[in-house]
Amino acid sequence: MQRSAQERYRERLRGQQRPEADAVDTALAAALAVYRHTAEQRGSEKDVRRSDGLELMAINYLVSRGYAPKMAERQVRRRVRRLDVEDLVPMVSGASQPAAPIFPHKPS
Repeated sequence: MQRSAQERYRERLRGQQRPEADAVDTALAAALAVYRHTAEQRGSEKDVRRSDGLELMAINYLVSRGYAPKMAERQVRRRVRRLDVEDLVPMVSGASQPAAPIFPHKPS
């Protein structure tokens, strides 16, 4: 039986330990959830407002793609304001740091 091009592509990604887009999207949502949670814990109104702005941009993007505004807002809020956010903190806070900087700092 012949495998589809998509199956071969996914197998190649797994072999490279390269995440698919949905894994990257989940990681970004987890990072934003922890960012917001940390801002709330520290009482940083500035960072909570930044998180609000990022959430609004995500909602606007979904609405521009044809989703209902209320449903887009509901889903974004569910992803960012998670009940299990404490479990995400060590996952996004560097418990498994890359061996080398991925984005080296360029002097200004």
